[in-house]
Amino acid sequence: MHEIDRIIEAAGRMKRGIVATIVATSGSTYRRAGARSVISEDGEAVGAISGGCLEKDLAARCGEWLADMQARVITYDSSREDDIVFGLGLGCRGVIEVHIEPFDAEHPLRLVREFRWNGREPVTWETSIDGRLLLVESIRPSRALAIFGGGPDVEPLTNTAEQAGYTVSRISPRDVHPEKVRDTIDLTQFDAAVIMTHNYLYDEVLLQTLLPTEIAYIGLLGPKARGEELLRGAADPRVHSPIGLDLGGETPEQIALSIVAEIEATLNRRTARPLRELDGPLHVRPSVPCR
Repeated sequence: MHEIDRIIEAAGRMKRGIVATIVATSGSTYRRAGARSVISEDGEAVGAISGGCLEKDLAARCGEWLADMQARVITYDSSREDDIVFGLGLGCRGVIEVHIEPFDAEHPLRLVREFRWNGREPVTWETSIDGRLLLVESIRPSRALAIFGGGPDVEPLTNTAEQAGYTVSRISPRDVHPEKVRDTIDLTQFDAAVIMTHNYLYDEVLLQTLLPTEIAYIGLLGPKARGEELLRGAADPRVHSPIGLDLGGETPEQIALSIVAEIEATLNRRTARPLRELDGPLHVRPSVPCR
């Protein structure tokens, strides 16, 4: 489930609470602009804007904001050397501006009222207060992964991908024959595909079906020589064979982790190098704070 869908679902379930949205940051912070957390008046929190410290402080202050039901922006500054902010002892050395929107039955959350997906297209969402624009976001729907296979290794991959926020479609040869995939499934809806049928002829048909599409990542389970034979010498940079990153794992769960990690790195156009080797910012900035 997409992060914003989790926020909307939780807010719809909670009777009273706040939604906290990061609208601007500077320096080192756990999350960037656009991150959200919905917090009920009894302290339940869904979504993360920090490692947990900010959510605890927001929960403690939730009552005062529910008393007046007024939106506001608050600032957390952990850039000081002593790192003491509201007694929280934040670990990141940065400044975070957070938009607070209280809600109850008579004051429904704007996200619940107005946010709607537009198919696979990004949704532009604006956060403002008293007519002042704070943040413009381009919110993309969850990435979609197609897994072709029906073996016991499909379940761990499905679970790992869904935990990472993917929408997963499991397509077993028992349900859809590989030769019928093109006529049965809309392949334009997928960002990534993994072929793991453990059947050479099935894999061959699926690979030739997926190559003409615009799917950005095509993973092929099996030895390198087998993949080269299936590709018939026509290398395609989208095809990852053998599939996954070299994490040293052997169990289905460990292999699933390496596959999802490679998909994430590929779709995000990252190298999958250790973060300690990077010189620039760790996070991309899909949201634009407004001043």
